[in-house]
Amino acid sequence: MSDPTGTPAPTPARGRGLHGLASRAVEDAQLARPVTALVSLALLCLMIVGGSLMPVPYVIEQPGPAINVLGEYREQEIVVIDGVETYPTDGALMMTTVSVDGGPGYTVTPVDVLVSWFDRSRAVLPRELMFPPDQTREQTTLNNSVQMSTSQQGAVAVALDELDIDYEPVVMIAGVQAGAPAEGHLEPGDVLVGIDGQTATDVAGYQALVQGAEDGGTLPITVRRDGQETDLQVPTEVVDGTSRLGVVLAAGYEFPMDVKIAVGDIGGPSAGMIFSLSVYDELTPGALTGGHAIAGTGTIAADGTVGPIGGIRQKMVGAREADAGFFLAPRENCDQVIGYEPEGLEVVAVGSFDEALTATETIAATGGTDGLPTCEEQ
Repeated sequence: MSDPTGTPAPTPARGRGLHGLASRAVEDAQLARPVTALVSLALLCLMIVGGSLMPVPYVIEQPGPAINVLGEYREQEIVVIDGVETYPTDGALMMTTVSVDGGPGYTVTPVDVLVSWFDRSRAVLPRELMFPPDQTREQTTLNNSVQMSTSQQGAVAVALDELDIDYEPVVMIAGVQAGAPAEGHLEPGDVLVGIDGQTATDVAGYQALVQGAEDGGTLPITVRRDGQETDLQVPTEVVDGTSRLGVVLAAGYEFPMDVKIAVGDIGGPSAGMIFSLSVYDELTPGALTGGHAIAGTGTIAADGTVGPIGGIRQKMVGAREADAGFFLAPRENCDQVIGYEPEGLEVVAVGSFDEALTATETIAATGGTDGLPTCEEQ
């Protein structure tokens, strides 16, 4: 059947069939939209969560413990002096520490960084500002151990200088690399007496004796350990054509008394000034602090100069959390101190051991910091 124009009339059944297919496609699309949205949202969440857990090249500094070096750490007395008269003391001389997340072998995430940015007690720094790009976790541990060992030696020497007590310079084993030939033979703190029958007066001289050894052989080495000389046969290895032991040598001292400072696995050089004060306190009558809790930080040089350190804002927070009322800060760190002093903590600026000693004695005598230099005055 045709309409008057001669154009074939549409077949009703076919028209209904096409309309039905179109409607079903629309319905299917409408049903698919929520599913697609949910899948997309899930993928987006996975990307966000995955991204938030990816390591980023930053380190986070936050307050570590403040430890009274006149007392104990992990059930071990920190400063032990034998072979000379010592005196009881009171109060606290606190070394302060910083906990660093994200160093070699460790990671932090974008979430960690974001949270730390909004916390005034933390600092976020690019990793390359603190660690060489190729430094390993083991190398970091060794460096920290060496710095702590040499810092302790220097701290004792400065305290003895103040007391006019003589001591002798030596070359010592400051650290032993993990897995090195010398591991299990030489120990940190060993004093070198001779290598293959020869002696030297400085680090460079002993390094030359090691480098001149037979490739890959053993070296007869004499050390003084705990006051006794010991003869050892120490293996060597060849690296880049040069014999090596796998140890770090450093200038050190032999003292007329036995001084041991034990702070577990804490490393770095920044407790030097506090160690010097604590040794001085142990060797002099009375309590140097007058019973007060005094914290501080700063490296110590052979001439008694107190040098700058990192993380001073975090260290001040840690000191206050440990109930310290006073803080001795290196003068060169004063620009990082101003405006960040925790409430209730009085900060004194020092540039030398003598200044730190004067500040401690003033606090002991007066219970305050009147007349002592502050960072605002620097």
